[in-house]
Amino acid sequence: MPASPLTVQIALQRGCPACMGFRCADPAECLFFLTSRPWADCNKCEGSGWAGEDCDPLDIFCGYCCGTGLNEYAPGQITDDEISDGAKQRLAAHVARLTALVPAPVLEVAA
Repeated sequence: MPASPLTVQIALQRGCPACMGFRCADPAECLFFLTSRPWADCNKCEGSGWAGEDCDPLDIFCGYCCGTGLNEYAPGQITDDEISDGAKQRLAAHVARLTALVPAPVLEVAA
């Protein structure tokens, strides 16, 4: 019996830490979520974003943080000193990407 080919699809794109999607359905909501809460290194991958030994063998990125290397913390649960510089840089990159996607508000002056 001939062998049939097995097709495997692997996502090579890291997700958004807020919605875990590859393309945010609502970038403004994700932007608000990322800027209103503290974010620090992922507990499972220690901020690397790569899948560890306890993940599915076909996973490239950490399933807990979707490859972002970031976890959300409750306000007051973590201090700014406990957040690594790498986590701050990754968060800033996500915020900059989402800021570019969110249209600027249009303000009209009443006559």
